[in-house]
Amino acid sequence: MIWCARADTQTSVSDHSVRPNLHPPFRLVIAGTVVLMLLQACGTAPTRPGPAAARGPATESGAKEAEQAGEYVLAAREYSDLARAAEPPQRQHFQLKSAESLIKAGQIPRARERLEEIEVSGLHRSFRARKRILLALVASFEGSYEKAIRLLNRAAATPTLDPSLYSEIFRVRAAAELALGNPIGAVKDLVRREKYIVDVEEIDQNQLKIWETLNGMTLADLRQAYNLTRDPVLSGWLSLATAYAENPAAFAKAARNWRKKNPNHPATKSFLATIVSPRSRIIGRIDRIALLVPLTSDYALAAQAVRDGFLSLDAANTQPGKPSVRVYDTGSDPATVTEVYKQAVQDGAQFIVGPLGREAANRLVADDQLEVPTLLLSHVDSDTGDALVPVFQFGLPPEQEARQAAERAYLDGHRQAAVLYPNTSLGERMQRAFTEHWQRLGGIVLTAQNYEIDKNDYSEPIKALLNITQSEQRKRALEQFLKIRVRLEPRRRRDIDCIFLAADPKHGRLLKPQLNYHRASRLPVYSTSHIFSGRRDHIHDADLDGIVFGDMPWMLVEGGSVYTLRQTQGNWPYAYTQLDRLYALGLDSYAIIPYLNRISADSAIRFSGVTSSLSIDNAGRLHRQLLWAKFRRGLPRLLDTFYKYTGQLILQDGAATSGTPAARP
Repeated sequence: MIWCARADTQTSVSDHSVRPNLHPPFRLVIAGTVVLMLLQACGTAPTRPGPAAARGPATESGAKEAEQAGEYVLAAREYSDLARAAEPPQRQHFQLKSAESLIKAGQIPRARERLEEIEVSGLHRSFRARKRILLALVASFEGSYEKAIRLLNRAAATPTLDPSLYSEIFRVRAAAELALGNPIGAVKDLVRREKYIVDVEEIDQNQLKIWETLNGMTLADLRQAYNLTRDPVLSGWLSLATAYAENPAAFAKAARNWRKKNPNHPATKSFLATIVSPRSRIIGRIDRIALLVPLTSDYALAAQAVRDGFLSLDAANTQPGKPSVRVYDTGSDPATVTEVYKQAVQDGAQFIVGPLGREAANRLVADDQLEVPTLLLSHVDSDTGDALVPVFQFGLPPEQEARQAAERAYLDGHRQAAVLYPNTSLGERMQRAFTEHWQRLGGIVLTAQNYEIDKNDYSEPIKALLNITQSEQRKRALEQFLKIRVRLEPRRRRDIDCIFLAADPKHGRLLKPQLNYHRASRLPVYSTSHIFSGRRDHIHDADLDGIVFGDMPWMLVEGGSVYTLRQTQGNWPYAYTQLDRLYALGLDSYAIIPYLNRISADSAIRFSGVTSSLSIDNAGRLHRQLLWAKFRRGLPRLLDTFYKYTGQLILQDGAATSGTPAARP
């Protein structure tokens, strides 16, 4: 039996041979009962748990609803639960759906693990084809495009598959071909894919993908491909794209003439109407880009970091006919941002990046003056869906990172969390985001405790978090009752299986050692990028050992094309600081422009840049899928090792860029 309290004489309090000032036997019985109750209380004594999300049995309809809402980790959980309760082949069906949801969530290592566990031998041939398609998606994300094509070719050779599977095979194959620098091969695959599509809207989307792929080619390449092809359908697509590249301003008339010459071409009326519309939701050719940042404001350093990243990638873009870039200073007053935006449009900007900052972006959206496709450098409070032009939102909101931490902890198998966060508005936002998403996934937040950022000793909030305070209160009650001094060996509560810690490096270096001291050293601790200063410092960050955190590839990767791109920073003065993340935001804001059409049209596509793997939801918000690392011996060590070796700027479905975007989307 292990006691949690001992007398100062080193004798257990249950040892009757050491008991000064003992009372009559009746009192001994009461005392023994009280001591027993107190000792039993030395185990887990949970505080009142936070509200848990009501969760019934998993249903297929619930999994599909989660998918449609973009909650792919939740969908993966639902499908996994369904698989456990099902018999073959329905079990394998749900297992494959779970792995597919993880791929859509950007959880590639988890998806690979799931796929390796799925046994499809002895089942219908369609199961092998489905598994190969998903393995090809994983291979594409990891940069192994040739492997992906081999897997897809084997899947395509499977006889009598459902048309939807053939459609998916050629969709993924087209993306892999594009990643290998073969846009014509990609277009051929998309043309073949259309033969297996029945839904009219999906046909239009497929044709838009063909159009976007062709618009990524130079005029010279389009003309060369046209002269070489003998396929009438491909020839028609190439002539249409050539007409647009030659004279975008006169394209509406050219498209009408093209239709007369190609009456039997499969291009639909709705597709043609979309690409010739002056208010098309498709981003057309871009010759001039405007960047709006507050260079003369309290946020000047942040603005300069974004500007420098944006312009550095523009300087690295050696493609002929690339867009020109002009930088506009929005100043210190967000109320003037609309005037600056209008001026940029009047100056001929065809695409605007910015403004930077939540207040300025909210003001611009509220004024309802968006006239050209815009990439806001913040997430805004209101809906931009009614805008007449494409509007996207790209920022580094802490809530996204907190939700990512919840997903990581959940996928690691944890279910009962504690939250330790600073008593600030930012801390409360992160605590709320983690808690809500954790409960949505099916976890329970047992306790949440804040701490003051202006202190150096955090023993009290940590003891409160771990219920050690209650253990000490029991000690005092025991001493008062027995009239002796008791030495307490406090125990933390045992029902917590992980901690979410919201902290910056300064406070994290104080909090983690105190968690260790209070017997929580073995509890997994998850955090966000805020815990890492950006500079590798094994001496000071040794106090952060054991913390798992999510951050940008830009801050963590030490190899591959991301690392190579880092060398172009030169002597940028704020490299490897917190401002470096804003520099990376500028890089990706430039690099992603040519791919916004494709990413927004397909929820399964991700652009894997230097800030993270990026996807776009229905509201135009870019979501980041972070890279994960763990502090060991004071240094962040990557847990998702595949990114360390490839480090490529790729689309999850295979489309890639070498780091310099095309001159047109």
